[in-house]
Amino acid sequence: MSASLDRRQFMAGASSLTLAFVLPAGRAQAAGAPAVTGWLSIGSDNSIQLSIGASDMGQGSFAGLAQVLCEDLMVDPSVVRLVQGAPSLATPAPVGSAINTVGSGVTRGNFWKLRDAGASAREMLVAAAMARVGDPVRGNYSVSNALVTHLPSGQSLSYGQLAAAAALLPPPSAAALVPDSQFRCIGKSLPRQDIPFKVDGSAIYGLDVRLPGMVYAVIKHCPSLGGTLSATPALPSGALALVSTRVMAGTGRGLEAVGNVNALAVVGPTTWDAWQSARRLSPKWTLPAHAAQLNSAQFMADAQALMSSATPYVAGAANPPGTLYTVERSTADVSTALSNSRKLLEATYSLPYVAHACLEVLNCTVDHVAGQRCDVWAPTQSAKSALTLVMSLTGLPADKVTIHTTYLGGGLGRKAELDFISQAVQVGMALNKPVKLMWPREEDFTHDQYRPMALVRVRAGLDSRNLPTAWSYRNVSPSILGQRGANLGPTGDSQGYEASQGLPYNFSARLTEWVSHTAPVPVGFWRSVGASINTFAVESMIDELAVAAKQDPYQFRRAQLTDPRWIAVLEAGANAAGWSAGAASGRAFGLAIGTAFNSIVSQVVEVSNVGGLPHVTRVWVAIDCGVAVNPGSIEAQLIGGVVHALNASFYGRQTFSNGAAQVKNFNNSRMIRLREMPQVKVIIMPSPPSSRSTPLGGVGELGVPTFAPALLNAWFRLSGQRLRSLPLQPNATMGD
Repeated sequence: MSASLDRRQFMAGASSLTLAFVLPAGRAQAAGAPAVTGWLSIGSDNSIQLSIGASDMGQGSFAGLAQVLCEDLMVDPSVVRLVQGAPSLATPAPVGSAINTVGSGVTRGNFWKLRDAGASAREMLVAAAMARVGDPVRGNYSVSNALVTHLPSGQSLSYGQLAAAAALLPPPSAAALVPDSQFRCIGKSLPRQDIPFKVDGSAIYGLDVRLPGMVYAVIKHCPSLGGTLSATPALPSGALALVSTRVMAGTGRGLEAVGNVNALAVVGPTTWDAWQSARRLSPKWTLPAHAAQLNSAQFMADAQALMSSATPYVAGAANPPGTLYTVERSTADVSTALSNSRKLLEATYSLPYVAHACLEVLNCTVDHVAGQRCDVWAPTQSAKSALTLVMSLTGLPADKVTIHTTYLGGGLGRKAELDFISQAVQVGMALNKPVKLMWPREEDFTHDQYRPMALVRVRAGLDSRNLPTAWSYRNVSPSILGQRGANLGPTGDSQGYEASQGLPYNFSARLTEWVSHTAPVPVGFWRSVGASINTFAVESMIDELAVAAKQDPYQFRRAQLTDPRWIAVLEAGANAAGWSAGAASGRAFGLAIGTAFNSIVSQVVEVSNVGGLPHVTRVWVAIDCGVAVNPGSIEAQLIGGVVHALNASFYGRQTFSNGAAQVKNFNNSRMIRLREMPQVKVIIMPSPPSSRSTPLGGVGELGVPTFAPALLNAWFRLSGQRLRSLPLQPNATMGD
């Protein structure tokens, strides 16, 4: 991705083939049009440019999608220039246009679409060669490294020589794909083009955007959730303007209701000036009438009450928060099976709200000219949604709105939200001059859309042979989808129960339930979302069952698993760690396995005891994600996930008092230091033959869910202490 090249200038000025595909059918579009939505541009100088729609927040999917495209296009990714795709409102979206970068779904959701697109473009170039050579027999041509060779004559034509003619041809209805045995891109740990830009500092993140005549705005929210501005205060000395911002449709969550004026933007000549003016500002706010009940102790008390008193779902009824949903129920009755068990176990696991805490705070730059245009630069995971929002706010048509997606200094699901973009556009419309809006770190921590808190109760039984007889699971947590206006069906919010249902354990009788918590704290998607909650509870209880059965935790899981893929992943992780030999003296292993986003992951965590707390020394991660596009990127993502999970397991939490978040910055939200980083070994299961009927698995979030249970399972084996609540060190600070 080039930080200095304007995509529209390049496309309009190049002598090139530009292909615009809307699969499964489409038409080629010649270069030189004033606005181009094509994904492939081939210049007469043999330069190749690909438009990639994913947002880059360090996960490597940008480069991974290029590898997929280049495989069937038969070009080397290293010679291709990658540019950020712009959003499109067309349905289906053209290849190369912006796609939501969420849910570990970018590669798995676009793999076959991009392969087909690359193959179709290749065949158009071959068709142009056939016309030029005069031989219409496709079998007489081979393609390699952007060259089409006529085998009988030995004549080779470059893609650049064929581009202009190919641009006039329609794409074929179908095109053969490269066989797996001939892959040269897919499955290889190829270098990523974004890394050098990030190393040398030339990568442009949202905070790096600068425009001529730009001013700077800093946001200041009501400290308490749901509060509204009572009156606009006087303009502080040194400030250029005060702009009140309201919660717009599509951005309201929990108490932050649509229409509420819940924040002020303080505008100054520099970020520092605006920030200092915002700190001196003392606006008057009207707080919710029930603000005193908006505190962490009350949220937990409500969860405990809902654990036994939630109202069951009724088809056709309103089913407000506080409703009990049945996710899965076996034919065998769980209550009867539990009462007949020789051993009965019951445990409750709790997890707090957790902030995203991205290193790059929320920011957005807007250049709005009333009635003419609106340009937006944002580190966003949802460029298409941003386009729709800006059109709604400004009243401008799509061709007058341009969304520039920058690099993201962390996303983790938070930058899929639109609240910060909405605020920036409102400020830009008020000023009608370029403005960059930034959230100070304290605003980022205290007005996040948090990973939901949860209380989970698990009851399980064993028979006289120490085999599972019953499994009863109930999760009480706020609904992410419910806060977004989703109509929850009879099983409730999939984000609430994911990774707790359909488990391939031989439980005999089972019952899985989810209860929508009534807490109105804004919640959102956080790396691995519900899987980070449910895998912790599930795999902690599985370990407790193994202990009650007096069996090795690995052997117990292996004996009860019914899915060969799960067994293979479990074995791979355990064998890599040397489970059978055991950990070194003074250390212990813990194990967990789980699934999310069509992938299966197991982790073995090794811990020692330092001052009465677990210290993580080594971690082994095994993953089956189906086709592994770039093993190097997969390894990096899983290691990053371990770091994310380690921070959350030890330190991550947000608490509330009178509706106000209490953790406000990194000083009291500790992160691990470099010297505390454990050794991490990643094992990637061999890729199966690629098949359209077999879903690919995600990767970016899979390092998170199994870490916490493996950690606490290891700590139990080492210390005999069973911990069931996270985080382990909630009051740790960066000074510790």
